Amino acid sequence: MKEYSIEELKNIVRPKLGENVPLLLFRILRIIGIRSLLGETSGATLYMMGKNVGTMLGAVDLEDLRKKIEELKVGIAEIETIDEERMIVKLYECITCSGFGYTGEMFCDMESGIIAGLMETIFKKRAKSTQTKSWSVGYNYCEFEILLY
Repeated sequence: MKEYSIEELKNIVRPKLGENVPLLLFRILRIIGIRSLLGETSGATLYMMGKNVGTMLGAVDLEDLRKKIEELKVGIAEIETIDEERMIVKLYECITCSGFGYTGEMFCDMESGIIAGLMETIFKKRAKSTQTKSWSVGYNYCEFEILLY
């Protein structure tokens, strides 16, 4: 299967409709479509997909990571460094779940992967991101714990 570059995907020709799509359509495809097709494996698949995207996007430092996440409208990231190997990323206005009611489950696996991929390009180490908070479990932001190793 052919792999496509970000440069190829940037070529958008939609003179009337433009380059933006409604967030509702994204959520239908992401939450209903992918979960119904992949079932229990959707989380791991979305995480790895996000990690590949984060790696492709690359970031040179934490400020660049924050800017890329906001430019792509994934959310608004606040980054807290705990120590050399651990960080916390709070993601406000999360593309997948901002505004969601309580569901009891967290499902921002794609965002978690994007953050991990971006972190790997910055620190030149492996990164694992784990979601610890979400709109869907009662918070008004998502939170991800990042482990660099």
